[in-house]
Order: sequence, then structure tokens, then C-alpha cells
Amino acid sequence: MLVFSVTLTAKPDAGPALIELAAMLVPLSRAEPGCIRYDFLQSPHTPNKFVFFEVWKSRADLDEHYQTPHFKTLAAQLPALIEGEPEPVSYETEGPIPGF
Repeated sequence: MLVFSVTLTAKPDAGPALIELAAMLVPLSRAEPGCIRYDFLQSPHTPNKFVFFEVWKSRADLDEHYQTPHFKTLAAQLPALIEGEPEPVSYETEGPIPGF
């Protein structure tokens, strides 16, 4: 299992456009066979900070996600909406540990 997140900082006034783009992406990504969880979150303390939080069955499933038309739409539009570089973090895990 792969746990993946990416933090984004929206440009001033770009938050609504980023939210709209994510609203298109999230349900399509959740429908992918290898997707376990796919969320788009906005910081309650810093409104221009956003996080995609994802759990995939495998890294191969995430790599397949990158080839989908909906992800390619995000990738094409994202540079105009964010400041700086996306900040990705990933963890490989066998899954939840019972009782933990």
C-alpha cells in the first residue's frame, strides 16, 4: 500500500479555481481500481494551503493514475494556480497494524 500526499500553496485569488479543479479530479480518481482513498483538503488556518491525501494499493496504481486524462488536466492547469513547487511525501506500508 502507498500513502501519498502533496501540499500546494495557491496563488492569491486562485483558491476557488484550484477547488473547482479538484472537484473534477476527486470523484474520477476515487473510481480508479487501485485507489483506496483520495481527498482534497484546505487548511483551516492558512486558506491558501491545500493537500491531496491519497492511499493507493501500490505505487504502480499511482503511476497509472498519472496517465489518466483527469490527472493530465490537473497537471496542465496546476502551474498557473500555485506558488512554488508541490511538496510530495509518500510512504510504503503493509497496511494498518491491528490495535495500533
